[in-house]
Amino acid sequence: MAAYRLNVAVISFFLIFSTAVAVGVTRGQTLEERVDRYIASFPRNQEFHGVIFAAAGDRIFLNKGYGLADREFNIPQAPDVKFQVGSISKAFTAILTLKMAEMGRLGLDDTIRDHLPEYPEESGNRITIRHLLSHTSGIPHHITAIPDYWLRHDKVFHTPRELLELFSRVPLLHAPGERITYSSPGFYVLGAILERVAQKSYAELLRECIFDPLGMKDTSIENDRSVRGRLARGYMRGIVGLVRAGFEDKSTALAAGDLVTTARDLFLWDKGMRAGKILSPESATLLYRPILPDNIFTMGGPLLTLKTDGGTKTIRLNRLSGSSTGYAAAMDRILEAEACVIVLSNVQDADVTRILDDVSDFLTRHELNLPIGSPAPQDVTPPQAAVIAHADFERILGFYGKRGGNISGVVRGVNKLYLMNYSGGAIAPPVLELVPEDSDSFNLGWMPFSKCRISPAAASGKLTLSTVIRGRTASTLEKIEPLDEDVSGFVGVYMSTELQKSFRFHRSPDGLTAEKFLGGGDVRLTPLDKDLFGYDGGFILFSRYPDGSIYGFKLMTYATDTFMGSRFIKI
Repeated sequence: MAAYRLNVAVISFFLIFSTAVAVGVTRGQTLEERVDRYIASFPRNQEFHGVIFAAAGDRIFLNKGYGLADREFNIPQAPDVKFQVGSISKAFTAILTLKMAEMGRLGLDDTIRDHLPEYPEESGNRITIRHLLSHTSGIPHHITAIPDYWLRHDKVFHTPRELLELFSRVPLLHAPGERITYSSPGFYVLGAILERVAQKSYAELLRECIFDPLGMKDTSIENDRSVRGRLARGYMRGIVGLVRAGFEDKSTALAAGDLVTTARDLFLWDKGMRAGKILSPESATLLYRPILPDNIFTMGGPLLTLKTDGGTKTIRLNRLSGSSTGYAAAMDRILEAEACVIVLSNVQDADVTRILDDVSDFLTRHELNLPIGSPAPQDVTPPQAAVIAHADFERILGFYGKRGGNISGVVRGVNKLYLMNYSGGAIAPPVLELVPEDSDSFNLGWMPFSKCRISPAAASGKLTLSTVIRGRTASTLEKIEPLDEDVSGFVGVYMSTELQKSFRFHRSPDGLTAEKFLGGGDVRLTPLDKDLFGYDGGFILFSRYPDGSIYGFKLMTYATDTFMGSRFIKI
């Protein structure tokens, strides 16, 4: 999941932080007032729960909680609430590895087998610690190496050796050092090496080398056993609102995604790194050196170079992001301004990178006088919707694209239309409201530079969906005609694990029909691809046992978690 989130974060930065258009700028507001107004504008299905922090130098401009830290006990968020921060942990592992190199415990050009002789020779003698740190080892990301990783391993305790054995014999994606391919398993190997060379746990090493020297008293490594005060409970978006997130055994996130911390402790870490309290100047330079020429990726995470003050000044921005089951986090370290912005959420699918983009702009533009690009929007309220005929509303509902590839769905919400983009078993965030300008043209949510046109193609007469960004057509997809296929294997009764209600799917003259689905009427399901169906509210992806029989499906609507959806089990 982490690699996917990283790509979204980088794309989001260039689309929003550098080029967003201002909406209703109000002068004289404090940063807290700006952020309060901005967060209050989020729609109900995307409302933010978490902490937002902004500082420059020693001055803290904002450290505030929004929403709830625990919904069962109605406990509000607060500045001292702790969160899991997913792959932000990797930056700490990189620093710890360079620290161990400074101490002579290891060398960056040591191979895996120099420290873990049990690792397979073929790859273990070729992959170096430098390769692991720079995501150039060729070791596949967990979900790439093991497609059912989330179902079969993510929730089960593993020793470090058991964890490494899951991936050590999987073929490399490329020769070590050849290119960058994001890899959490590469950091699992780093964690095992660090523990082996120091003969201490990863948690002890972080405490001794980073947490204690910087006064990070509220930071630790999650072990699923310790009772941690002020830890936010993790949630995800379900069919009718937020639901408890599933369980993830943190032994499967060794040195890659197991950090628990607060916004203020991340601020202390940022200050300590800038002050040179952990690494030597030489190691700090190496940490933020591009891995490949003309590339934003470094051992310390993406490093963007941006122009400000009319293009006369350059600043560097180190962007970190991560997610884990029930949590999402993102952080900007604006190096020359000695500033940082942090967004932590206890909702797995929270759009923390979008919030980070905009709050970073509020800070740099209005508080630090460092404008970068055009101003961020002051809120995310969509433009006023035009009234269109019911027939036009119904006409454009459906699915556009090619079977075997990406598919865009125009689906129904509560008296609204939404655009959902399906790819590789999940929905690519964000899901945006389609706001009508007229019967053929729609604004994409709050983004004034993005539109959709849905109209018949001149040559074929088929209905097409075109995405237009800043006046240029980015893609054009034809509406998919329903497949004529045997749906008998999908017939049965399915129980929603969230709603604890069952629904019958039966064959009908139109194909596959879900009876009184989700409390409404009968719903016709449109076959889109192998095991993938659509209906006017979203996508349904069926899952199979190894013997090929159906065991359930994942429901993906405009409101559910874009990656996990909502699970149904066949009775």
